[in-house]
Amino acid sequence: MLERKPMMNLKLMRIKRNLSQVELAKKAHIAQNALSAYECGKISPKVEVLCKLAEALECDIKDII
Repeated sequence: MLERKPMMNLKLMRIKRNLSQVELAKKAHIAQNALSAYECGKISPKVEVLCKLAEALECDIKDII
């Protein structure tokens, strides 16, 4: 069975919307290297950052976690 990383949906949502990490980071007003770390599961974003990402992706927070 494949194990999913906690923030894998974030990457899938970004790709589904045809956004690069740089583009999403700019839309969400966060650093691209932080976005990369979230997608890889190296660090977990704070609630405020999740809100920014959800807004930039035009989705609910629950859709990206």
